[in-house]
Amino acid sequence: MKDSKLVQTLLQLDKAERNKFKKFLISPFFNSDENLVAIYEFLEAYLPKRQEDLPDKTILWKKLFKGIPFDDTRLRKYFSDLLKLLGQFLSLDLYQSDPVTQDLSLLEVINNRKLNGLANNSLKNARLHLGTKSLQNAQTFLQGYQLERNYYEILNVEDNRKIRSNLEDINRNLDIFYLSEKLRLFCMALALQTISAHTYVIPYQEEILSIIEKKGFENVPSVMVYAKLLRLFTNPSDEDNYFSLRQSVSENNLLFPNNELTEIYSIIINYATIQINTGNNKFLTDLFEFYKEVVSQNILLEDNSFSPWHYRNFVVVGLRLKEFSWIEKFIYDYAPLLPESQRENSLTFNLASLYFYQKKYDLVIKTLQSVEYDDYTYNLNSKNMLICTYYNTGETDALFFLLDSFRAFLNRNHNIPENRKNLYRNFISFTKKLAKLTPKDEKSKQKLMAELEQTSNVASKSWLLEKLAEL
Repeated sequence: MKDSKLVQTLLQLDKAERNKFKKFLISPFFNSDENLVAIYEFLEAYLPKRQEDLPDKTILWKKLFKGIPFDDTRLRKYFSDLLKLLGQFLSLDLYQSDPVTQDLSLLEVINNRKLNGLANNSLKNARLHLGTKSLQNAQTFLQGYQLERNYYEILNVEDNRKIRSNLEDINRNLDIFYLSEKLRLFCMALALQTISAHTYVIPYQEEILSIIEKKGFENVPSVMVYAKLLRLFTNPSDEDNYFSLRQSVSENNLLFPNNELTEIYSIIINYATIQINTGNNKFLTDLFEFYKEVVSQNILLEDNSFSPWHYRNFVVVGLRLKEFSWIEKFIYDYAPLLPESQRENSLTFNLASLYFYQKKYDLVIKTLQSVEYDDYTYNLNSKNMLICTYYNTGETDALFFLLDSFRAFLNRNHNIPENRKNLYRNFISFTKKLAKLTPKDEKSKQKLMAELEQTSNVASKSWLLEKLAEL
């Protein structure tokens, strides 16, 4: 029973939501089957406890249907009906939380049933609720389009041609919704392509960017923020666009819901991280301050959970700035917010990173040996760190063995994007050349340094340059 969809969904509700659902079930308007109420009350008593404590379904049957032989098919039907009612409740709860959605539904009913006596007050309320809505993302403009479309129907311009229609308002809301959502899709597709081997074809990217450049959308954050985000992918060398975007997001972050803000901030962070990884350290301090800003506002929390990717990235940025005390506190403070399935590995890996920057190399090796990796990014970063550790400790045999096995790992793993593979292949190549250099061979050293400086896609480029300078 504990594995049923019904129980799993109920476990995700908090106490207040469960109480509201119970009231929903008791209402004869929504449910007339008292058996469903009894089943829910039985389950409700166990929900706050451990999932393992849930009794077998035969116990539920004996308690609620005394004297009747156990009927698994009938009980499954009860569970199915209860799950459908739970879905209706969640939909209704969401509907009731947004006055604009309610207004639009009423306007549609008014239009369909020609209830013109309700039209004026309903339109007034809809405009008031939409005008006071704090969010100004694509969905808000979709609601604006729906409102204006209903208003057009109510105006009945075809029969009363003296009235000026609101077609321009309909069109503007539709344009902003379409452009905002289309730009967001472009960004999402390109962001996914940077972390996976999949490609996505979403047409009209160039045409839409051309429209935005020609039309007046400068004061529409839902369009301009995503347009600047897209330019991070299409024109990554435009650093002014990055800092302009950072300012736009800081000024308009309250206009976007948290899920969109998380997407936006993740793309900004990823761009800055790529710039840093390719040796552009002017982004380092900015990214650290940006991370502190978003972490303090809990923007990156999703369902009270902190992304292991952001956790690791923040640690790396802070360590490069030698903010050891700050980062050590962050590692331990935010570890409980990591997904349970990844918590231990993420904690130990990031502690290993801290030890590496503190030059506690024996602890680095000891800590990494206790980590098991499911995600290829952990494998990449772990091998990268171990290679640097072996070089720093002068363990030449272990170093060259790991360099060769790392290259083989990259070649046989088809889930790693090719651009990411090339980043680490270049790192392997330059590390081998570095390890073979002799301190007195100044000519070879200068040649390798020039080659490294001219190569943009190299993992741990700053570390390689640092080691070359030390020879």
